Amino acid sequence: MNTPSHVAASLLIGRKLTGWYPVTALVGGAALPDLPMFAFYGYQKLVGRPEKEIWSELYFASEWQLFFDLFNSIPIFLLLAVVCYFLKARLLAILFASALLHVLCDLPVHNDDAHRHLLPFSHWRFISPVSYWDPKHFGLYFASFELLFSVATCGLIGYKSKNWPMRIAAYGTLSLYSLAIVLALCLWIF
Repeated sequence: MNTPSHVAASLLIGRKLTGWYPVTALVGGAALPDLPMFAFYGYQKLVGRPEKEIWSELYFASEWQLFFDLFNSIPIFLLLAVVCYFLKARLLAILFASALLHVLCDLPVHNDDAHRHLLPFSHWRFISPVSYWDPKHFGLYFASFELLFSVATCGLIGYKSKNWPMRIAAYGTLSLYSLAIVLALCLWIF
Protein backbone atom coordinates (compact mmCIF):
# COMPACT_ATOMS: atom_id res chain seq x y z
CA MET A 1 0.00 0.00 0.00
CA ASN A 2 1.03 3.60 -0.39
CA THR A 3 2.16 5.43 2.73
CA PRO A 4 -0.85 7.80 2.92
CA SER A 5 -3.14 4.75 2.86
CA HIS A 6 -1.29 3.33 5.84
CA VAL A 7 -1.87 6.63 7.62
CA ALA A 8 -5.58 6.43 6.72
CA ALA A 9 -5.79 2.86 8.12
CA SER A 10 -4.05 3.90 11.34
CA LEU A 11 -6.30 6.93 11.71
CA LEU A 12 -9.33 4.69 11.31
CA ILE A 13 -8.13 2.22 13.96
CA GLY A 14 -6.89 4.95 16.32
CA ARG A 15 -9.65 7.49 15.70
CA LYS A 16 -10.47 7.71 19.41
CA LEU A 17 -6.99 8.98 20.29
CA THR A 18 -6.81 12.59 21.38
CA GLY A 19 -3.98 15.06 21.67
CA TRP A 20 -1.10 16.05 19.43
CA TYR A 21 1.45 13.54 20.71
CA PRO A 22 -0.66 10.37 20.41
CA VAL A 23 -1.91 11.34 16.93
CA THR A 24 1.64 12.22 15.85
CA ALA A 25 2.86 8.82 17.15
CA LEU A 26 0.04 7.13 15.22
CA VAL A 27 0.92 8.92 11.97
CA GLY A 28 4.67 8.40 12.51
CA GLY A 29 4.18 4.69 13.08
CA ALA A 30 2.10 4.40 9.93
CA ALA A 31 4.98 5.87 7.92
CA LEU A 32 7.86 4.21 9.81
CA PRO A 33 8.16 0.98 7.75
CA ASP A 34 8.43 3.00 4.51
CA LEU A 35 11.15 5.39 5.77
CA PRO A 36 14.06 3.14 4.66
CA MET A 37 12.62 3.06 1.14
CA PHE A 38 12.40 6.87 1.07
CA ALA A 39 15.99 7.12 2.33
CA PHE A 40 17.10 4.60 -0.30
CA TYR A 41 15.34 6.48 -3.10
CA GLY A 42 16.61 9.87 -1.95
CA TYR A 43 20.18 8.58 -1.78
CA GLN A 44 19.98 6.94 -5.21
CA LYS A 45 18.60 10.12 -6.80
CA LEU A 46 21.23 12.21 -5.02
CA VAL A 47 24.01 10.14 -6.61
CA GLY A 48 22.32 10.41 -10.02
CA ARG A 49 20.95 6.93 -10.59
CA PRO A 50 18.18 6.58 -13.23
CA GLU A 51 14.68 5.43 -12.18
CA LYS A 52 14.88 2.14 -14.06
CA GLU A 53 18.14 1.15 -12.35
CA ILE A 54 16.78 2.19 -8.93
CA TRP A 55 13.60 0.14 -9.09
CA SER A 56 14.62 -2.84 -11.22
CA GLU A 57 18.15 -3.50 -9.94
CA LEU A 58 19.28 -1.61 -6.84
CA TYR A 59 16.00 -2.00 -4.94
CA PHE A 60 16.38 -5.79 -5.13
CA ALA A 61 20.04 -5.88 -3.96
CA SER A 62 20.34 -8.15 -0.91
CA GLU A 63 21.73 -5.48 1.44
CA TRP A 64 18.91 -3.06 0.60
CA GLN A 65 16.32 -5.81 0.92
CA LEU A 66 17.60 -6.63 4.42
CA PHE A 67 17.36 -2.95 5.36
CA PHE A 68 13.76 -2.74 4.08
CA ASP A 69 12.76 -6.07 5.58
CA LEU A 70 13.98 -5.23 9.09
CA PHE A 71 11.56 -2.29 9.02
CA ASN A 72 8.77 -4.62 7.87
CA SER A 73 9.20 -7.34 10.49
CA ILE A 74 6.08 -8.44 12.35
CA PRO A 75 8.03 -9.97 15.29
CA ILE A 76 10.17 -6.85 15.75
CA PHE A 77 7.26 -4.38 15.79
CA LEU A 78 5.09 -6.72 17.87
CA LEU A 79 7.84 -7.11 20.47
CA LEU A 80 8.49 -3.35 20.56
CA ALA A 81 4.77 -2.55 20.90
CA VAL A 82 4.24 -5.09 23.70
CA VAL A 83 7.36 -4.08 25.64
CA CYS A 84 6.46 -0.39 25.39
CA TYR A 85 2.88 -1.13 26.45
CA PHE A 86 4.03 -2.97 29.58
CA LEU A 87 6.61 -0.29 30.35
CA LYS A 88 3.76 2.23 30.09
CA ALA A 89 5.58 4.07 27.29
CA ARG A 90 2.24 4.90 25.69
CA LEU A 91 3.48 7.02 22.78
CA LEU A 92 6.06 4.45 21.73
CA ALA A 93 3.48 1.68 22.05
CA ILE A 94 1.17 3.64 19.73
CA LEU A 95 4.03 4.26 17.28
CA PHE A 96 5.05 0.59 17.11
CA ALA A 97 1.44 -0.68 17.03
CA SER A 98 0.75 1.64 14.10
CA ALA A 99 3.90 0.37 12.36
CA LEU A 100 2.71 -3.20 12.99
CA LEU A 101 -0.65 -2.35 11.38
CA HIS A 102 1.27 -0.99 8.37
CA VAL A 103 3.20 -4.26 8.01
CA LEU A 104 0.05 -6.39 8.39
CA CYS A 105 -1.74 -4.33 5.72
CA ASP A 106 1.22 -4.70 3.34
CA LEU A 107 1.48 -8.47 3.75
CA PRO A 108 -1.38 -9.40 1.36
CA VAL A 109 -0.54 -6.85 -1.37
CA HIS A 110 3.11 -7.43 -2.30
CA ASN A 111 4.00 -9.79 -5.11
CA ASP A 112 7.56 -9.75 -6.50
CA ASP A 113 8.51 -7.07 -3.98
CA ALA A 114 7.34 -9.07 -0.94
CA HIS A 115 9.16 -8.51 2.34
CA ARG A 116 10.47 -11.12 4.77
CA HIS A 117 7.85 -10.25 7.38
CA LEU A 118 9.06 -12.82 9.91
CA LEU A 119 12.66 -11.66 10.26
CA PRO A 120 14.76 -12.48 12.26
CA PHE A 121 13.10 -15.89 12.69
CA SER A 122 12.52 -16.72 9.04
CA HIS A 123 13.49 -15.56 5.55
CA TRP A 124 10.10 -16.69 4.21
CA ARG A 125 8.25 -14.26 1.94
CA PHE A 126 4.53 -14.36 1.30
CA ILE A 127 4.27 -13.84 -2.46
CA SER A 128 0.73 -12.55 -2.81
CA PRO A 129 -1.25 -12.98 -6.02
CA VAL A 130 -2.25 -9.32 -5.52
CA SER A 131 0.04 -6.33 -5.86
CA TYR A 132 -0.81 -2.85 -4.66
CA TRP A 133 0.82 -1.37 -7.78
CA ASP A 134 1.55 -3.97 -10.48
CA PRO A 135 -1.20 -4.24 -13.14
CA LYS A 136 -0.07 -7.84 -13.88
CA HIS A 137 -1.24 -8.74 -10.36
CA PHE A 138 -4.53 -6.84 -10.06
CA GLY A 139 -2.71 -3.61 -9.17
CA LEU A 140 -5.18 -1.35 -10.97
CA TYR A 141 -8.09 -2.86 -9.05
CA PHE A 142 -6.34 -2.68 -5.71
CA ALA A 143 -5.08 0.86 -6.37
CA SER A 144 -8.66 1.94 -7.09
CA PHE A 145 -9.90 0.32 -3.87
CA GLU A 146 -6.99 1.83 -1.92
CA LEU A 147 -7.69 5.32 -3.24
CA LEU A 148 -11.41 5.08 -2.45
CA PHE A 149 -10.73 3.66 1.01
CA SER A 150 -8.18 6.34 1.87
CA VAL A 151 -10.17 9.29 0.55
CA ALA A 152 -13.40 8.10 2.18
CA THR A 153 -11.69 7.28 5.49
CA CYS A 154 -9.79 10.56 5.74
CA GLY A 155 -12.76 12.60 4.55
CA LEU A 156 -15.08 10.98 7.08
CA ILE A 157 -12.63 11.21 9.99
CA GLY A 158 -11.80 14.81 9.13
CA TYR A 159 -15.48 15.72 8.93
CA LYS A 160 -16.73 13.82 11.98
CA SER A 161 -13.88 14.15 14.44
CA LYS A 162 -14.08 16.83 17.12
CA ASN A 163 -10.39 16.25 17.84
CA TRP A 164 -8.25 18.84 16.01
CA PRO A 165 -5.05 16.78 15.78
CA MET A 166 -7.04 13.90 14.26
CA ARG A 167 -8.82 16.27 11.85
CA ILE A 168 -5.54 17.84 10.73
CA ALA A 169 -3.94 14.41 10.21
CA ALA A 170 -6.96 13.23 8.20
CA TYR A 171 -7.22 16.35 6.06
CA GLY A 172 -3.43 16.44 5.61
CA THR A 173 -3.47 12.88 4.30
CA LEU A 174 -6.43 13.72 2.09
CA SER A 175 -4.46 16.69 0.74
CA LEU A 176 -1.54 14.40 -0.15
CA TYR A 177 -3.86 12.18 -2.16
CA SER A 178 -5.49 15.18 -3.83
CA LEU A 179 -2.09 16.55 -4.80
CA ALA A 180 -1.05 13.14 -6.19
CA ILE A 181 -4.25 12.93 -8.26
CA VAL A 182 -3.74 16.43 -9.66
CA LEU A 183 -0.11 15.66 -10.53
CA ALA A 184 -1.08 12.38 -12.19
CA LEU A 185 -3.77 14.12 -14.24
CA CYS A 186 -1.34 16.85 -15.30
CA LEU A 187 1.20 14.24 -16.39
CA TRP A 188 -1.49 12.35 -18.27
CA ILE A 189 -2.88 15.45 -19.99
CA PHE A 190 0.47 16.98 -20.88
